[in-house]
Amino acid sequence: MKKHLFSIALVCCLAFAGPVWALNFGVVDASKVFSKFSETQKTKSLLEGEKGKMQNQLDSKKKEVADADAKYLELAKKIQGLRDAKKDVDAKALESQLKAQREVLANANSELQKFFEESQRRLYELEDEKMGSLSKVLDEKVDTVIRKIAAAKGLEAVFEKRMVYYPGGEEGKKLDITEDVIAALNAAGVGATPAPAVPVKKGK
Repeated sequence: MKKHLFSIALVCCLAFAGPVWALNFGVVDASKVFSKFSETQKTKSLLEGEKGKMQNQLDSKKKEVADADAKYLELAKKIQGLRDAKKDVDAKALESQLKAQREVLANANSELQKFFEESQRRLYELEDEKMGSLSKVLDEKVDTVIRKIAAAKGLEAVFEKRMVYYPGGEEGKKLDITEDVIAALNAAGVGATPAPAVPVKKGK
């Protein structure tokens, strides 16, 4: 999205032969537009929800490993105690149980590692899908919104905020149309066409 906004500003500049300060221009914070877009926040909430569900499953599997490990250690300690007491026959009778519990522990560890890797992959793919789709939708709309706001305010160019130096203070705030862009996008939603901005008369 940031690259897209910058390309708009660049096209405007190329069409204007004079110095940049001769332009009546505005600036947009692309990262803020994306983060404050209502659909971005909804998507982040969805992703956090999925992450929470997977974390609960992961915690459950960790507990299974911990329980299996505790049972294995308890059985091993019992066998060692029998051997110390010279009860080798009793100790040997428990060796098959210890072997079986060792396999249970190994399987639980394997399942935990497998689930962790799979959940990480699924989360990455889900985030890539949702955020990628959102970025595409926003890219398609932000150009139209910026052009309408620029036309309404009589701006000849709009730059990505970080790509240009401009005055601070109140004068700088007048150049920043970020909040206007966010408001227009959120008012329109994902599927609707953004409403045109109210024209602002230029002072003489």
